[in-house]
Amino acid sequence: MSADVSTPPPAPQQPGQQGQPAPQRKKGVPKWLISVIALVVIGGGVYAYNYFTNDVAQAKAGDCAKITGEKNAPNYEAVGCDAGGATHVVGKVLANTSDSCSEPYASFTMTARRGPDAKLCLLPKWTEGQCYKEDPSASEFATVDCAAPTDETLKVVKIVQGKSDPAACEGDAIVPIAFPEPPITMCLTPAKQQQ
Repeated sequence: MSADVSTPPPAPQQPGQQGQPAPQRKKGVPKWLISVIALVVIGGGVYAYNYFTNDVAQAKAGDCAKITGEKNAPNYEAVGCDAGGATHVVGKVLANTSDSCSEPYASFTMTARRGPDAKLCLLPKWTEGQCYKEDPSASEFATVDCAAPTDETLKVVKIVQGKSDPAACEGDAIVPIAFPEPPITMCLTPAKQQQ
């Protein structure tokens, strides 16, 4: 005897219903990775914007600046060296804000909340024959009248460009200030002695 085993007929399907295909795995970049890349690009854009719109971060040796404000909160503005308002020349740009400027440079440090920090070594942009007096609260020397000097008034007797040599200044009452970068020697004397 033989038994005929037959397979049951397939279950009837509803009209318009099809069999469920196996779920396919999505191919491509995961969403979390796209989010990380977007954050890095946005952060880099903010840093670049702050860098390229910041006068201090863009400063180079030989550039001129107008430094105003108080010593504890000075303001830096890049200006042309021919501009009448230029008060300082950038002597050096330091790589780290922890580095220090050597004598006789004045230092200017900018610590940014976003973007790069910068430290500059500055020398005064003085004019030969002009008198200056240090203002203890201000970040720049005040230009004063040489005809009415005080004990603190200094007169720039001579400026020697391209040479950092105190011997370039002659005379007993003359105080030389020599800057190696850019090479310049300023010869100063108390203004009262010039009268």
